[in-house]
Amino acid sequence: MINAPIAKALLEMKKSANVVIWDYQSYFEITIDSKEIAPQRMTSPPQARKFKTLAAAYSYLRNFLDYERGITILIASSRDN
Repeated sequence: MINAPIAKALLEMKKSANVVIWDYQSYFEITIDSKEIAPQRMTSPPQARKFKTLAAAYSYLRNFLDYERGITILIASSRDN
């Protein structure tokens, strides 16, 4: 799991990063090269940052992480929950 500043730096340095928004039934998660993005406040046990809408996840990538390249959206049934 990586925090937001590290995620932003990774996206700036690694142009070939694989960015995926995972679509679960009740929330969305972002992964960068299979590493989940940590929430602002760490939980115990650690869990990935969860977004209520696809638009919120997309906006986080575009505005907060300044990501401007392609995004893959996958349905959670193709990934272990």
